[in-house]
Amino acid sequence: MCLGVLLDSALTFAPHVRRLSSKSIYHLRQMNTARKSLTEDAATTMVHAFVTSRVDYYNSVPHRVRDNVQPLQNVLNAAAQIILRKQKFDHITIDVRDRLHWLPVQQRIEYKVCVLVYKCLHQAAPT
Repeated sequence: MCLGVLLDSALTFAPHVRRLSSKSIYHLRQMNTARKSLTEDAATTMVHAFVTSRVDYYNSVPHRVRDNVQPLQNVLNAAAQIILRKQKFDHITIDVRDRLHWLPVQQRIEYKVCVLVYKCLHQAAPT
């Protein structure tokens, strides 16, 4: 384990994604019990603090490993369902894009890598 990222011998990052997904789902279940008494803004803040920050932390490490992004996408979809008070089988993709303004996980990863490259090219990256 290096800085919170679990590595395996094939560099598939499957253990990292599994652990990240399970911890995030645990936090989402805890938030779901308190959701009834929260506004949408408060629920969004809680989800950002406990879930999306974990999904975005070191998500550029498995940049080229596309097989492992589906569990992370499921976590973001579950978070959106809690924020927007949607049922389990309601369609969520359009609301995630239009109301929450979230990118899908693969595009989040690509965006993060592109921003890092841009900052490196313009000498604005951290040393």
